Amino acid sequence: MIAISREILDQCYSYGIEAYPEEACGMISGKIEDDQLEEVHPMKNLMDQYHAQDPELYPRNNRNAYMIEPIEQVKLERGLKKRQRRIKIIFHSHPDVGAYFSDKDKSDALWNGEPRQPNIQYLVCGIKNKQRDGAILATYSSEKKDFDVTRID
Repeated sequence: MIAISREILDQCYSYGIEAYPEEACGMISGKIEDDQLEEVHPMKNLMDQYHAQDPELYPRNNRNAYMIEPIEQVKLERGLKKRQRRIKIIFHSHPDVGAYFSDKDKSDALWNGEPRQPNIQYLVCGIKNKQRDGAILATYSSEKKDFDVTRID
């Protein structure tokens, strides 16, 4: 499990508080060859746009879901690769419901029962009334074929 520094966690909480009452989302990156985390990259949450275009297909909005802008993610990944860095954690906030790895979070992280993005962990920061409300880190276990969830705050 990657250790998340207080500075990195504080930045993720700050983005969650700033986006409140909507979900914030983004990535945390670091050097390819080690487990250190270096940078937090907030990303645009597109759920409101998808919901507005097709509310039947996308019943959730920015208040209760997130969808990272794919072109923004690809640009970030390319830039990181040039600097010998990679995305290590995808983070998002949970406004007013606490920090937990929801069934939706899990299904979004998997494809046919396997990690959609291998070697990526998931940080969820709870935000309640613009205040911190706990955080968890979800890490896929290939042995269990499920996520191990650890409270980190």
